[in-house]
Amino acid sequence: MRSLLFAAAFAAACNTSGTTGTDTDDTDVVAAATFARVESEVIKPSCSFSICHGGGSSGGLSLTGDAAADYAALVGVASSGKPDETLVIAGDPDNSYLVKKLEDASGIAGDAMPSTGPLTDAQIQLIRDWIADGAKP
Repeated sequence: MRSLLFAAAFAAACNTSGTTGTDTDDTDVVAAATFARVESEVIKPSCSFSICHGGGSSGGLSLTGDAAADYAALVGVASSGKPDETLVIAGDPDNSYLVKKLEDASGIAGDAMPSTGPLTDAQIQLIRDWIADGAKP
């Protein structure tokens, strides 16, 4: 009996479940909102093809799928449709015109983006989080 109690206590102390002894668990870990994720999860599948912002550069914005070029086209750049608005203002998703276009906010020029249909809430939140975290490359 004593050896069973010792084994149970030892297992608990060693935390054989693979966690670090904290209440967090790998299923709760959320991937960081990086530009690499924005590029792969939003821009490439929803924006950078020929009929939208790919080769044709619809609305004056060209998103080619090249991360460096796409970043340079978005961050700190005035909107061609509304020059008094900045597409991405690092740290300020609410005032970033890109978010306004994606969320179909009042006062945007033209239609909401993407024109093929709205992004998912998760995709928009990823963009919001990336901008809020400083819109780093």
